[in-house]
Amino acid sequence: MWLEHLLLLSMLQHPSGAWTWGRYVVVYPAGNPDIAGACARYRDLLADRSTFVSVTIEELLDANALPARTTAALRKRYLTT
Repeated sequence: MWLEHLLLLSMLQHPSGAWTWGRYVVVYPAGNPDIAGACARYRDLLADRSTFVSVTIEELLDANALPARTTAALRKRYLTT
């Protein structure tokens, strides 16, 4: 997790200035307490939390932040029981 976050942070410092902002987002299923705990512990270590966030896939899909076809495909693949 921290290596991927460091990659984002290094991109923000790239001499080209191609990236002016970024956020590392971890999306995980609500039923996975191990990832939820790891994200919480990692977040607690950060002095600046503006470039890191974690969200459950259920929260992401319920927020209607993605196109309808994408939401439907993700629900079908990951949330169908």
